Amino acid sequence: MKKQRRDPIVLSQMRPLNLLLVLCGCILFTFACIHFSSLWTYIKGVLSALGPVLAGLVFAYLLNPLAVRLERHFTKRLSRIMKNTTRIQKIARVASACVAVLCLLAVIGLLVAVTFSQVIDSMSTFLQKLPGYVEMAGNYVEKWIPRDSSLYQYGAQLIGSLSNLETVISSEDTKDMTQKILSQLAAGAAGTFGLIYDVLIGMIVAIYLLISKERFVRQFKRILFAFVKSKTAFWIYEQMRKANKTFATAVLGKSLECIVVGILCFFGLLIMDAPYSVLISVIIGVTDIIPFFGPIIGAIPCILLILMEDPLKAVYFAIFILVLQQFDGNVLEPKIVGTSVGLPAFWELFACLLGGGLFGVIGMALGVPVFAVLYHLIRELVSERLQDRDLPPEFLEKDLGVEPTDMESGLFDTDQPESQYVQRWILLEEIAPKPTPSSEDAPTES
Repeated sequence: MKKQRRDPIVLSQMRPLNLLLVLCGCILFTFACIHFSSLWTYIKGVLSALGPVLAGLVFAYLLNPLAVRLERHFTKRLSRIMKNTTRIQKIARVASACVAVLCLLAVIGLLVAVTFSQVIDSMSTFLQKLPGYVEMAGNYVEKWIPRDSSLYQYGAQLIGSLSNLETVISSEDTKDMTQKILSQLAAGAAGTFGLIYDVLIGMIVAIYLLISKERFVRQFKRILFAFVKSKTAFWIYEQMRKANKTFATAVLGKSLECIVVGILCFFGLLIMDAPYSVLISVIIGVTDIIPFFGPIIGAIPCILLILMEDPLKAVYFAIFILVLQQFDGNVLEPKIVGTSVGLPAFWELFACLLGGGLFGVIGMALGVPVFAVLYHLIRELVSERLQDRDLPPEFLEKDLGVEPTDMESGLFDTDQPESQYVQRWILLEEIAPKPTPSSEDAPTES
């Protein structure tokens, strides 16, 4: 049955207050488009000020599965020694949130402590072997590149710059030089202290969010159902539930996959007796969260690190990484992440490139789940619109690829009782007590 269409909105028939709000909205939108640069600067300032809160939201979202498991464990243990159920739940909730945040802090501190020392060692090794690399590069340029080519001039300039750098640092100890370079980098990075502040305050915010997560969700529902029509509010809440499922599978599943890849890489490096095993395993595990380009981004600097120590082991490591990434993509990722993201390979590549171009490495990591949510939402709405066109079912399924389960989103339904969101309110109306007629309204006998 064809659905009823809503009447078009006519400005002359609108209420004065609604018309005023529409005009104010148009004026504000025009002003924002004209002064977009100033507005964007103000928005970035607001986001920077809210950095700890945003970091807390991210930490709370990532730590929520661990906190839930810890809460169940603490509740079971406390129920053996306490009888007050309410007090047990409060203590278990607070303890699980604090332990989850402390676990995250311990992991971050351990990774920083281990990798920082290996970064110093790798830079010291590079500075020690820099003269040999400069001489080897000069021999290759002289032997393989013609002198009258522009490439030879660029190579000669690069070798000259490296030679000057070698002359400057040859008089100082490499360890001292490395520490000076790192101290200069740390002093020049003004955002380092801001990042540490955001992380620490974000941990505190995450504890509050994990303790009172039901209350915050309930407050959001109140605002949603207070200012949005019930049918639309139910639809928005359903879409947010689906988006949460997609993000939980993509982000948390991918994080677990990266941990497994990092552990496998560490044991592989131990078997090969390769240098900087911890640092390389951390790099491979962290960059694996980026689809498509993550293995390349992580493998190149790791190969260069091993190349400074042993060129043959660098070749073995390159082969090992190729095998590991094939195992990750074909065996490990389908088992852990699964297929719930549901994006074709082309759109995954598109989302990764678009997210990386707009927001850098974070955009490359989060571009796929964000685009997956938008992709499924658009597909659902388009499918329902196609159903309104009175097209033959065979044409919808065979030629347009619209499955019957994709045809109902519930957003464009009118007041028909078939809507899955309106049925809940109809049920409430059916069980509500009917008003009894008063004596005045009762029919009189003639």
